[in-house]
Amino acid sequence: MKKTEDAKIIDLLFKRDEAGLNQISNKYKNLYRTILTNLLNSKEDISECENDVLLAIWNSIPPNRPTNLSAYVCKIARNISINKFKYNARIKRSTPYVAVIDELSECIPDNSPDNRLGEKLEQEEFKNVISAFLRSLNTETRILFIRRYFCMETVSQLSERYGISENKISVKLFRARIKLHKYLEKEGIEI
Repeated sequence: MKKTEDAKIIDLLFKRDEAGLNQISNKYKNLYRTILTNLLNSKEDISECENDVLLAIWNSIPPNRPTNLSAYVCKIARNISINKFKYNARIKRSTPYVAVIDELSECIPDNSPDNRLGEKLEQEEFKNVISAFLRSLNTETRILFIRRYFCMETVSQLSERYGISENKISVKLFRARIKLHKYLEKEGIEI
């Protein structure tokens, strides 16, 4: 069986070969940079977090052996940028992340500013329910939802990317959040 490019990269990391990091950077830098850019304002913060993403990957593979390397890289980039955002928020910087949390709080109440929502998102049961909810959405809405609430893209970025009016995107996302709230209630998920 022929190994995929990602499997070869993971093998390099298991051998502690820094070429694996170089290949991740070459292949996924635009992806994780987009996530970082959507959450952080400062070029210095973005550059620092890019290095942190690579360091976190180096430190977590091994022992982890992700089955989907791009999703793994995205998750690490997202977590690092959220942590940097929290740090920056303490010193009164602002980013679009606040708007995303405000939108999600309509359907997933976040009772503490310190990340009760984030803790919930890490629980396996909650992840499975969210995955099932996303599969229930039509493809266009699912893509918009993921790019807005996982990749933290702005509505104007989504509009430009997909050629859909900002108003139509906002309406689709609003309806999806209402569906999510109802879905979570139906599944008995309490936040």
